[in-house]
Amino acid sequence: MRYYLSESGGAMAVSGDPGPFDVTIPPGYREVTEEEYNAATGVETVPIPDLP
Repeated sequence: MRYYLSESGGAMAVSGDPGPFDVTIPPGYREVTEEEYNAATGVETVPIPDLP
């Protein structure tokens, strides 16, 4: 997964390489890490508890 943020507050995630599927990353978006994306979009990752 590849993650992108824009300075104006936009966010998008693209599964895999966007090139072969003609996905165009809009101007003003920059690629970020998953952690940066999650922090900017308010995503919280909760670990799955161990099963007995």
